[in-house]
Amino acid sequence: MGSPSGRSAGGAQSLANATATPAVPGLAAVVVVLLGSTAFDGLSRTVFWQTGPGAANDTLSGTVGLVASIALVAALYVVGARLSGRLAGQREADQPRRYAATVIPIALGYTVAHYFSLLVLDGQTTWILASNPFGLAGVDLFGTYDNRVDLTAVGSDAIALVQVGAVVVGHVLGVTLAHERALLSARRARASDQLPLVIVMVLFTVGGLGLLFGF
Repeated sequence: MGSPSGRSAGGAQSLANATATPAVPGLAAVVVVLLGSTAFDGLSRTVFWQTGPGAANDTLSGTVGLVASIALVAALYVVGARLSGRLAGQREADQPRRYAATVIPIALGYTVAHYFSLLVLDGQTTWILASNPFGLAGVDLFGTYDNRVDLTAVGSDAIALVQVGAVVVGHVLGVTLAHERALLSARRARASDQLPLVIVMVLFTVGGLGLLFGF
């Protein structure tokens, strides 16, 4: 068991690694697709989508919705990153890839929030089917094949707390990393320089919470 100081050092090192991530081509695109596709997954569950644009429940509407969600996330992120770069006196075209790693905590928060209940509830079928993966008569390797999914394994309050907590923590980490990244990228960084990117991150967080609760 490690000491508290060791764990703190490990956490600090993880954040340092995140802020030092190379601004490689394609990184921003990967992060935007991850965030936008998860956002669309949440949107597709809302009454607005199911009774409106996605009422047909066909491949075309789903594809258009997915592309539109990714495009919206990409536009907001690129505008916010470039404006922050302009305020800091940096090359605007380099900013989206430079800050891409700082959006990863937000994307991970979205992912945990949207799929936590699926993992805890539907994930139980993994252990059930593992006892008899081919459905053969009389086979029950681990004694779980006759089990049923326990829908009371986690309560709605716990699910809500995990969802909100994941989104909020992801946002806080994202903003912190963006600020640290700015300090590493500019000799004279002001807090106001990151304001456009912070506003975009806040919009992502508010939008994520809204999708979780079906607004």
